Amino acid sequence: MQNEYALLTTLGTLLIVNPMVRSFCTRIGVPALVGYIFLGFLVGLFNKQWSFATTAFNDAFYILAQLGVVALLFRVGLKSHTSALLAKLPVASVLWVGDVGTNLLFGFAVARYGLALSLETALVVATAFSATSVAVSVGAWEELGKLNTSNGQLLLDVAELDDLSGVLLLAVLLAVLPTLQSAGGMPPGVSETLLDMMFKLALFITACYLFAHFLEARFTRFSRTVGGSLTALTITILGAGLAISAIAGFLGFSLAIGALFAGLAFSRDPEAVRTDGRFAYFYEFLTPFFFIHIGMQVDPDVVLPSLDTGLILALVASSGKLVGIAVPALFMLDRSAALEMGVSMIPRAEIALVIVHQCHQLNEDYVSPEIYAGMVVVALATSVLSPLLLRHLLSRKRKT
Repeated sequence: MQNEYALLTTLGTLLIVNPMVRSFCTRIGVPALVGYIFLGFLVGLFNKQWSFATTAFNDAFYILAQLGVVALLFRVGLKSHTSALLAKLPVASVLWVGDVGTNLLFGFAVARYGLALSLETALVVATAFSATSVAVSVGAWEELGKLNTSNGQLLLDVAELDDLSGVLLLAVLLAVLPTLQSAGGMPPGVSETLLDMMFKLALFITACYLFAHFLEARFTRFSRTVGGSLTALTITILGAGLAISAIAGFLGFSLAIGALFAGLAFSRDPEAVRTDGRFAYFYEFLTPFFFIHIGMQVDPDVVLPSLDTGLILALVASSGKLVGIAVPALFMLDRSAALEMGVSMIPRAEIALVIVHQCHQLNEDYVSPEIYAGMVVVALATSVLSPLLLRHLLSRKRKT
């Protein structure tokens, strides 16, 4: 019974402090996830001192973190507009291909040959580098009224493609990592594993597409009629999203992949999207626990030893976005706009942390405690640096 008190006390304290942390981070101009990760790190420090985290305690936070992942990726999918994105694909894909390709190359080369990490770890780092957290930069664009400009919309389109490709690359990664480790290198069996994964993924995406086009509207109307309120409809849609996520997890893709495609399946329906306002309550409640759990998983003993690795990776991550985005953008935009685009794409937060966290949970051989802490440093550094640089660039341009 005493163990339950420790869990409930910790949860209650975090729920009290979360809004304060979010408000403080907003005032100083940094993403709330920075504060949430530090909160989780403090929980880990206190536990190291007083050892109150039991198996039940850790299991509870693990489940909350998984629900946070589902809420995070479900909302990403729900806010996506696939038809509009496909219409803009010819323009956005130029930046997207340059961005993803450059950062995969930078991340893998530095991790594998610069830091002498294992093949599996280098692939995890490269995949995390390919992602973007444009939500970190959106605040600066909104503050100066530039988000609805053509450049602002192009930024959102490219970032949306980054999210999709990052999650799909995670599916590939989770499929091939066990095969690579068991064979100690690049075995012939990888091709069979990839084919099996692609076949399952194609079936899953097809099923989501068929649900979105032929069943989702009926499901939503039926749920609205039976439930009798928008709140009940929101809970039902969340339940469907969780069920679809669980199917993806059962197929070996992780809950994150299922949650993203569940959100995409419901994004076509205006009535379902209108529930996003009510879904925001669930999102605000659950998502912080994902970042708190990340902070809890950082071993305090490895923070200082991993700091240099984290800063090196942060520098490479920032350079990769500037090269991968700003250089191709020079063929489409002027120099200042290309630089703004590159700086806006620097943050590695939500999707990158999902990738690192999922691989760390799968096997610590893929992401050691030192690399895990280093990648958290990357997320924190890029999430703080990018908005500061971007506000300076955008405000300077407005003055001129």
